[in-house]
Amino acid sequence: MIYEWVGKIFVVAVGVLAALILTAVCLAIYKRDLFPRFTLSVLNLFYQPAKLLFGYFRVNPVLVDELGIALMNSVYRDAYGKTPLERRLLFLPQCLRSLECPAKTSSQEGIICRECGKCGISEIKRLCDEHGVGLCIAPGGEFVKRAVRDKKPQAAVGVACQHDLYETMKYVTSQGVPMLGVLLSKTGCVLTEVDWEEVKRVLDLTLAHANYRTVPRGVVNY
Repeated sequence: MIYEWVGKIFVVAVGVLAALILTAVCLAIYKRDLFPRFTLSVLNLFYQPAKLLFGYFRVNPVLVDELGIALMNSVYRDAYGKTPLERRLLFLPQCLRSLECPAKTSSQEGIICRECGKCGISEIKRLCDEHGVGLCIAPGGEFVKRAVRDKKPQAAVGVACQHDLYETMKYVTSQGVPMLGVLLSKTGCVLTEVDWEEVKRVLDLTLAHANYRTVPRGVVNY
């Protein structure tokens, strides 16, 4: 008898969990401006179960990361826009570099771009220098945490693949720093690509540009 009740409770719990995940996903896709913080909280809470559920139904689990990124972009957009350019920090992954990159790596500053012109980082670095935006080419995830702690930015922008960007944004925003994310257009360990024009637009985002939205690939606009 007790096993029967345990079984029923388990089935009900699974049903409730699936309903919560489904509700969060539907809100994230179709009503992202409706209770975005609540939807993001549910998605964060049930992140792993959501990925398992997506995989079970043969839906690419990476969509969960993309939805989370889109929600964080929505939630933190206005707070990000209120910060001065000189208090913003741009995180780029080292995989955007050319294979012939001559840059050296510093334990404190990350990878130091020499503006050799062999990849798109050179131009974005010049723009960051002109407007006082900090630039960190991160050799790893731990460097991002150290940079946030040491540099104390008021806002941040991140560029990465889906999972890495979701995890980075979740950490940075948990430290009270509003962050927006831009997904790589081509992923991999080396020679990745990003829409640099999109990165420029996000870096320059202010309340005057409030109609601009950063939407991960494959996610419905909001």
